[in-house]
Amino acid sequence: MRRVVTLFLLAAVLAGCSSTEPGTPTAGGQTPTGTSTGTTGKSAPVNRPKVVDLKTVDPCALVTPETKTALAIATVEPRNPKAEYGEGSKTCGASYVDHKYTWSLYTIVNGGAARLKETTPGITPVQVAGYPAFQAKGPSAATKSPECEFYLDVHDERLLRVSVVGGWGEQTTEDGACERARPLAEAAGKVLAAG
Repeated sequence: MRRVVTLFLLAAVLAGCSSTEPGTPTAGGQTPTGTSTGTTGKSAPVNRPKVVDLKTVDPCALVTPETKTALAIATVEPRNPKAEYGEGSKTCGASYVDHKYTWSLYTIVNGGAARLKETTPGITPVQVAGYPAFQAKGPSAATKSPECEFYLDVHDERLLRVSVVGGWGEQTTEDGACERARPLAEAAGKVLAAG
């Protein structure tokens, strides 16, 4: 009988600690009194090596002379920014020495990872240079050529987009584009983290 009473009391205590209502569980129905540092209240904090406001970053400066040599990049040139990436966004890019692929770096200053997840289907979460990031590959929207992209989550409302597109009359593939995009994204991310 003592076991039955003990089990009944344990069940009553556990029932008092559970709730079927959505929300954050709290002891005794009390309202929580603090906030977590680095969160918006909707999600957990993002672990980044450094938070970077891309409005102050020149994407061409993310391609160091060492990166240019190591990745066989022929040219590094500023390009016209994309209006859809927000006021103050910047673009840099050009070609590789073999001219099979082109590359671009874009600063996206009007939305972060949450917006990307809502607007870009088929992205895969990855890690790049210590930053949370997302990879996408498929035909380029502009040219229908094979493309691979990495989006580095460097700020709650900012992303660095690294894109490599195949073409130029050569046999290119999405995987070939990713083989070039990943090290470029890693190199650019390391410069951001160190800056």
